[in-house]
Amino acid sequence: MNTTCCAPKTRSFSRFVRNYVLLGLVVTLVLYTAVLNFYMLYGKWMVAAFQLQLIAEQYDDQLARDPDAPLPKGFNIESFERFDELPAELRAHARPNDLELNELFYINTDQYADQKDPENPIFLVFPHQLADGREILILQTYHVGDGESVFFERLHNLALLSIPFAMAVIGIFAWFLWIIGKRLTKPSENLQDWANNLTTERLADPIPDFGFEELNDVARELHRSVNQIDQFVAREREFLRQASHELRTPVTIVSGNVELLEKSPLNQTQSRVMTRIKRANRNMQQLLETLLWLGRDNAPVGSTEHISFAAFIEQEISDLSYLTDGKHVTCSFTPDSEDTVIATSRAALMIVISNLIRNAFQHTPKGQVTITLKGTALTVKNTISTCTGECATPQGEGIGLQLVRRICARLNWHCTPTHLQNGGMSVTFDPGADTLVKPEPELVTS
Repeated sequence: MNTTCCAPKTRSFSRFVRNYVLLGLVVTLVLYTAVLNFYMLYGKWMVAAFQLQLIAEQYDDQLARDPDAPLPKGFNIESFERFDELPAELRAHARPNDLELNELFYINTDQYADQKDPENPIFLVFPHQLADGREILILQTYHVGDGESVFFERLHNLALLSIPFAMAVIGIFAWFLWIIGKRLTKPSENLQDWANNLTTERLADPIPDFGFEELNDVARELHRSVNQIDQFVAREREFLRQASHELRTPVTIVSGNVELLEKSPLNQTQSRVMTRIKRANRNMQQLLETLLWLGRDNAPVGSTEHISFAAFIEQEISDLSYLTDGKHVTCSFTPDSEDTVIATSRAALMIVISNLIRNAFQHTPKGQVTITLKGTALTVKNTISTCTGECATPQGEGIGLQLVRRICARLNWHCTPTHLQNGGMSVTFDPGADTLVKPEPELVTS
């Protein structure tokens, strides 16, 4: 059964770094802007407390120089020595226990008024203990309508300016981050490009410097691995070049001598022995072709010939039928037409067909091998009768199916293996409609 695997979605390293650093920057600036606005909008009371405390400490220093110095007084600022001297509007909503030394006390009388009025006062009281032990109350008075004054208007405008300021900072940092990201990720991109273009022809070129020790280590390790693989492939090619001749020679000698022996009179026992030798030699030839195909990616596929597909399959079934001797295996071949002719490489087709049929015969200890041909699509299915119910799916593939897959991939043929529940396998092979040879029209004579 064919399964379609979706490749996992990959991420760009440079985009990953930029996005996450930019996200951290945005979160930091948002928090900073929120805190800045808090201090802009509500920090005015903290400023007022600092201002009143500073006035009290200055008055303390002044008393050290002039014991008769008057209490501090200025624009909207008054000083008192007792709680009873505070304005009546303040004392109406506060008690002496509400005041703590060196702590700002705030009260908005507009909250208690029956009618909202911009002239309703806002009192800020700062109790302070002098060096001589006396306590003074420094009072600063605002009015509700002062929120529209120049001072508060500029304070609010300054708070609003923090938003475009934060946006400007984000823009500057984003640009800076883009520059840094390019500097950080460019070496890795260069390493990727170098690795993609690293071929056996470029192994002799010096390894570039990618700017970081870790990337240089990766490049050296990759270069070493590719060099080892290239040396291994070279050794394999040399071995196959020599083995191709060394293995073919004894097989050819055996074939020639078998043909000579067949011309001599043989008794029944000798004929059976000769038949086994021929089968073993044919098996050796096919295994030799298989090994050579697996080891050589550029092995030639042979010249194109016109082949009667059904007759070709029947011949392969006949030649491989000895694999079912001594086993309870039956084989049936059902072609939809005896006249199907295809144009392809005979050697490649022989390897594919023989391996599919051989695989079915060898892996069926008892059962049925069904071979059907519909057009150019060949289906080889083995049903194992020794397995009832759902059997374990065999793991891996034999060398035959690996060879079939490689030949089909090179020649653009289609091969679809499907594991069956009974432990067997159904393989559909199709060289394609473009290999089909259309019959020539018959000449009609009058």
